[in-house]
Amino acid sequence: MGLKKEKNPRKATLQRFVIFLVEILFWQPLATGQQFSAERYPHQVHRGYTNKDGLPPGNIEKIVCDNEGIPHVYAAETFFVLKDNGWVEETGGSRWFEATQEIDEFSLPNILKVGKIRQVARLGSEVVIAGENGLFSLSDGDWKLMLPRQNSIRWAPIDIRATSYDPAGQLWFACPQGVGHQIKGDQWELFTATDGLPFNDFTCMAATTNGVWFGTTNGAIRYFRKQWEFRHGKRWLIHNHINEIACGKDGKIWFATQGGVSQIEYCSLSLQEKARYYEEEIERYHLRTEFSYVSPVLLKEPGNKKTAVAQSSDNDGFFNGLYLGAMSLAYEVTRKPVYKERAKRTFRALSFLSEVTQGGSNPGPFGLIARTVLPTEGPNPNLKDSPERDRRIRSKEDKLWKVIDPRWPVDKTGKWYWKSDVSADELIGHFFGYSIYFDHICETSEEKEQVRAVIRRIIDHLLHHDLQLVDHDNQATRWSGLSPEELNLNPENWEERGLNSWSMLTFLLIAHHITNDLKYRDQYENLIKNHGFALNGMTQPQVISGPGSFHQGDDDMSFLNYYHLLRYERDESILNNYQLGAFYHWRVEQYERNPFFNFVYAAGCLNQKREDHWGVVDLSPTGPWLEDALDTLIRWPLDLIDWPISNAHRIDMVSLFPHTREPGKAIGKGHRIGGYAFARDEQASTYLEDDVWQLRFDADGTQLRPATAYLLSYYLGRAHGFIRGFDHSSDKSD
Repeated sequence: MGLKKEKNPRKATLQRFVIFLVEILFWQPLATGQQFSAERYPHQVHRGYTNKDGLPPGNIEKIVCDNEGIPHVYAAETFFVLKDNGWVEETGGSRWFEATQEIDEFSLPNILKVGKIRQVARLGSEVVIAGENGLFSLSDGDWKLMLPRQNSIRWAPIDIRATSYDPAGQLWFACPQGVGHQIKGDQWELFTATDGLPFNDFTCMAATTNGVWFGTTNGAIRYFRKQWEFRHGKRWLIHNHINEIACGKDGKIWFATQGGVSQIEYCSLSLQEKARYYEEEIERYHLRTEFSYVSPVLLKEPGNKKTAVAQSSDNDGFFNGLYLGAMSLAYEVTRKPVYKERAKRTFRALSFLSEVTQGGSNPGPFGLIARTVLPTEGPNPNLKDSPERDRRIRSKEDKLWKVIDPRWPVDKTGKWYWKSDVSADELIGHFFGYSIYFDHICETSEEKEQVRAVIRRIIDHLLHHDLQLVDHDNQATRWSGLSPEELNLNPENWEERGLNSWSMLTFLLIAHHITNDLKYRDQYENLIKNHGFALNGMTQPQVISGPGSFHQGDDDMSFLNYYHLLRYERDESILNNYQLGAFYHWRVEQYERNPFFNFVYAAGCLNQKREDHWGVVDLSPTGPWLEDALDTLIRWPLDLIDWPISNAHRIDMVSLFPHTREPGKAIGKGHRIGGYAFARDEQASTYLEDDVWQLRFDADGTQLRPATAYLLSYYLGRAHGFIRGFDHSSDKSD
């Protein structure tokens, strides 16, 4: 599905979405029958303006919108107006700010001792003053100090930073103590961190039909429909210090900041429309080499997609396995030929990674897969990834790091460098993608045999080398230990024991499912019965000591394994062990509100029970697992550029307990009061394996990520009936 070239690619893409899409998200009928409307949701989109757009550099002091919604600003003792997407000086611009001058001219009886006046709010004859010494109101000619009260709690707030009436005529104020909302008369709502208020160093506010916006010294806040949202970093703001907020009649929100002007506007998208936007972004920016590997993108100019250059990664095989799964599921639920074409394209790219290693001056053993490939017409990657670098890493970071020369051999055609030292992690992505592709795309015997051939050569490589990945130097790769000796007897592998045991079982189970060769089932049962591989993962799918534990990538890989273990296994006793292991893991992971985790677990354990000598355990997911999954998909940001973002200063943040990570590694990790990770659009996380508990993310806007994680989660939810799509127009067209 191509896009016309426009000056503004994002706007062009969004405008092409049809308006007839409707989705209904629902619980499976056997669960509760409850249904959720999931039609079109408002999504926020940011645009920033700086001196490159005609503004003076640095601080923008004031901003206001006229009756047409056009913004006017005051900065560097000059007035500016937005015209034709640029800012120009405005003669007579002071008239737009005359109403704000009354703050300086407002006089009050000295007895009130208001102190410095921050803001004046008017509604008819009512006047409210946000003052240094309190909140004061004028009604029927009388001034009084306002003492808001909610039930048994009464505030005597001081240092009132801002106040405003919302479109419903209800008063709001903001101060370091918190936020107050006057419902009627003496009925108030009072909000602090325990109620979800993210931050409290307020500078301004503006009440709109789309919620109440608050400016702070370190981010912007919106309260809408009993939910708080926090906006921080250049995904949302050109600068985090907000001086003033203005709202246009078109619903756009404008921020005068210390680094320029920010605009946030709303566009309505269904989950399917959003998926198609991401898919077009991938087709436009993220395809690399003639095989069209889906890869992250380097932006030569921060934030400018026009400067995009696709980059290889150490985990191209893993990530393209996930993309292969996403496109295969997309075809299953939509029957659109374009998804089948993309799945076939990605299968070819993925399978090439187990072909490119054969032959050349440094051939790998049969069935070895490469991490990724680069064209030899480009720079030689061995100049960077040299044996000297390997020795430095082994000396300073990882005593088990492998020294291998060359790390990037050249294939037999002389056309490709292929990266060696592959890990078992890569296999998880490969097998995940191949199995879903086999189940949902392959129709002919030829298509199925192509998958069988790839699966056989990879799994036979493992069986031939004692369940290890062996490189072109005939030595095991750094992260390849999948054998009983490595996982049950080698103390170096204690952390990977549970994950890698179930990974090896997953590979064998998939191999048997696809090839129907009993030798893979025999080896599978041997590892279970004689080496305890199934039990290894029941209590330790990873090192789990509570939400936020250990390594997020291991959570991701565990749930990729669960998807097939819970679907393919037919032996009830083995299956029940898998279900129980996944049950204990998901109980911890549910606080991440990860749609992929939630859908995988529900697909395998909804309405399932475990019965043993201790009794019966209902394995069904509990709590708002479906609402959480939906909310995360809705709040997945459209802007997937890596921008700096921080939640470390939030007042609703609780630090992760030290015991959840290795000594010292819990520092800088945290979550909201209540235990849940911060919402997806309030953090940097866009990959399944990203650490959602990380409070601070440093970036410079030079990397654009593909939305593979969203696409996989969304189409998995649809494939299993958790998201029902009635998207007939777009599902049947290109």
